[in-house]
Amino acid sequence: MKVNSNLKLLVILIIAVLLIAGCSNEKNTAQEPETQKLKIGALPIEDILPIVVADKSGYFAEENLEVELVPFQSAVESESAMQSGQLDGMVTDIIVATLLRDSGFDTRITSITLGASPQEGRFAIVAAPESNIETISDLKGKSIAISNNSIIEYVTDGLLKEADIEPSQVNKTAVAKIPVRLEMLLNNKIDTATLPDPLVTFAEFKGAKIIAEDTKKNLSQAVIIMTEKALEAKKEAIKGFYRAYAKAVNDINAAPEEFREILVENINIPKPIVDIYSIQHYPKPQLPQEKDINNVLDWLNKKELLKNNLKYEELVQDNLY
Repeated sequence: MKVNSNLKLLVILIIAVLLIAGCSNEKNTAQEPETQKLKIGALPIEDILPIVVADKSGYFAEENLEVELVPFQSAVESESAMQSGQLDGMVTDIIVATLLRDSGFDTRITSITLGASPQEGRFAIVAAPESNIETISDLKGKSIAISNNSIIEYVTDGLLKEADIEPSQVNKTAVAKIPVRLEMLLNNKIDTATLPDPLVTFAEFKGAKIIAEDTKKNLSQAVIIMTEKALEAKKEAIKGFYRAYAKAVNDINAAPEEFREILVENINIPKPIVDIYSIQHYPKPQLPQEKDINNVLDWLNKKELLKNNLKYEELVQDNLY
């Protein structure tokens, strides 16, 4: 009788252990949500540094996120990938974001990457090393290498108008590829060119002269856009993306030199200036101001590049951070 009692007790203990183990497994499963994936397209530009840092620092993993930064060598390639559904989002500028939306492609601006203040993401009109151009007033009748209907042309027009020069008073020369534009400038084959940093810094290093830059009045913002599909299906993941992104921004701004190696590894910076190029101050996630987007809309409308009467609210997505 005693043996049977012991046997019954042993069976009860085994069942209890199994039940506890089952409950524990269910609890662990509930605490480990499925990892979500976001695919973000980008050129190798300094705007992507917070994304790279957030990934390397494990901040995305903390949010149960896998973020794939998909590299492209041209804006056309990244836009095509976005439109074909290969990407959830893309690092671009407000001009591209607006034109994509106007074409009927459902995207929204979700945050600025650079350009919350004029000092972030510098663009400049730069004169060739052997040019006799010294001030922006000297640009009348001279040639400026730009890319048409782009953020480059938008900034160029803005800088000219600030100096009371009508864009029609200069000779705009379309040179879409930035490396070609830079080469023409440094070889004195064009009077001036509008460039973004770090190429502004490199051109100056090679003897070119900065004639005007957008560091006093905010003319350019780089942004991250997301598809409507991603915003609907992965909204919580995108919120987690920006929580991680904000942590990376704090890290970079607190000790920028600690991230120079990562910057050089992931971003196209000409070798002669990798040690002297200033690492950007990055803004926390935030939407562009309405006035900045309205200025872009006005410029695009005057150039008759828009088919629709777009509004600020149609171009941005709030409540993500």
